[in-house]
Amino acid sequence: MDLLKRTFQHIEGIGPKKESLLWEEGALDWEDTLKNIDYYAMPKSIREALKDELPRSIYNYKNKNYHYFLKRFPTSIIYRLYPFFMDKTVFLDIETTGIKPSKADITVIGCYDGKDMRVFVHGRNENEFLDYIKNYSIVVTFNGSCFDIPFLERYFATTIKCAQIDLRFVLKELGYTGGLKKIEQDVGLSRGDDMEGVTGYTAVLLWNYYQDTKDETAIDSLIHYNLLDTINLEYLLCLAYNKYAESYNCGLLQYKTLPSITSYKPNKKLIDALHKKPYKYAPKSED
Repeated sequence: MDLLKRTFQHIEGIGPKKESLLWEEGALDWEDTLKNIDYYAMPKSIREALKDELPRSIYNYKNKNYHYFLKRFPTSIIYRLYPFFMDKTVFLDIETTGIKPSKADITVIGCYDGKDMRVFVHGRNENEFLDYIKNYSIVVTFNGSCFDIPFLERYFATTIKCAQIDLRFVLKELGYTGGLKKIEQDVGLSRGDDMEGVTGYTAVLLWNYYQDTKDETAIDSLIHYNLLDTINLEYLLCLAYNKYAESYNCGLLQYKTLPSITSYKPNKKLIDALHKKPYKYAPKSED
């Protein structure tokens, strides 16, 4: 069994609590629920909603029309559809000069779709991003629903139409709290010695240094840092999915080998120098 066929939250009147109550009643997949629906203790309105929707859900599942569910699932459980959209899922992270879209620029947009990495850099190829993102149905971020996606939409004056999986909140439900770097450490992900201590603040230092000196090793270091975020998001999504699937006695996903970032090598000496003397390249106040 997979998590999709155990899901009832796309049905009118059913949220997380009522879905859990259905599971407690023994309603664990759509077909069995339809067969035994008159034996479950539930309100008449829920029973009728199930009788109305479940045949459509079964039909669309059997015909592999998974977009049917993508349009109906609450954002909080889009992760349950990931196995059916692996080829249409992109992991995304942005770097910016500040936190306010009205007063800051996007410097780097890093994307990883489970096979290939793409980078969009301010002043180079950032305008290619909008055509690129149209190729995907799901975008995965960490805190992206609060930062990355709104920032991108304001920056490009557009709407990102992909369904979203924000791992900050998916992982929080599983007990993983804090920022991305902390959670990576909690689950045993290493960024390597060259990236030790590198943060979003460092990313701004690297960009400002690059703007001042045109040192390509600075932009390479920034891109390397950014792409590590996107690559690690794939692992964390797989981990989250499997944690839920295991607790619900559903099939697990196989973890992939994390790819190496060979095209953009970090300059450890430069990073250390900027950490020691950041003043000239520190972020400017946005007040």
